Amino acid sequence: MTSTRTIRLFAAVLIGLFLQSVSAQVSQTFITSSTFNTPAGVNKVVVECWGGGGRGASRTTNGQGGGGGGGAYSRSVVNVTPLTSYTVTVGTGSTSGAVAGGDSWFNTAGTVMAKGGGSVTDNNATGAVGGTSAASIGTVKFNGGNGANGASSFGGGGGSSAGYGAIGGNGPGAGIGGIAPAGGGAGGGGPFLSGNGTAGTAPGGGGGGAVKNFLSGAGTGGNGANGKVIVSYYNNGSCMATASGFNNITDNGCVGGQITSIPIEITGQPTTGHRTW
Repeated sequence: MTSTRTIRLFAAVLIGLFLQSVSAQVSQTFITSSTFNTPAGVNKVVVECWGGGGRGASRTTNGQGGGGGGGAYSRSVVNVTPLTSYTVTVGTGSTSGAVAGGDSWFNTAGTVMAKGGGSVTDNNATGAVGGTSAASIGTVKFNGGNGANGASSFGGGGGSSAGYGAIGGNGPGAGIGGIAPAGGGAGGGGPFLSGNGTAGTAPGGGGGGAVKNFLSGAGTGGNGANGKVIVSYYNNGSCMATASGFNNITDNGCVGGQITSIPIEITGQPTTGHRTW
């Protein structure tokens, strides 16, 4: 019995190594705007977008500035054409209280898109709203966190961006930035009594608000962080020019009747594997 189990386990390990060598999920991460070039044989991709973070308020008059909002998150499966290029736009974090964080999208803003977080105008103590799922485009969407109000001598903390499974964290007050869920970027902090706000963390964290008092100089709000776009697809094996001893199945997806390696998925038990053709 022990010998049989050992052989089965060894076989499962070999199969797992074979699978790993010939098939994999491939992800391409964009932190600035660029182009996605679809590989041959790929006709669907999973697109994830995070909007850019908003800027926290600067202060040229006495008082506390509000925190910027975090970027939203959006995800969808998108049909693509092999060997075709698609525009990827990554929303920039805001560096101005008059401009929100930039939206991030794939192909067009109507395909998959995540809204950027709001910014706070100078000398304003009210925190900004995070990018909303309602204004985003995708199958799965989450709101970015809201920036906190500046209060009690603290600048408002920025809201975090949303994660891939949860809404972003709001700035909780006392100068603390919003805590990011998995996959998100944290909000920047606000100072106590006087000073500049802290920038948000990528992807899409909102910046913290500044504080000025009658003894200090002006304070600068923290910038929002840039968003992000991730494009993922499944590479379903690699074509080989000749047959091997373990594989002589012609794959119609390979040119000229070449041979393809076949991914084998394993559930975790040595006796319950199955092949995907």
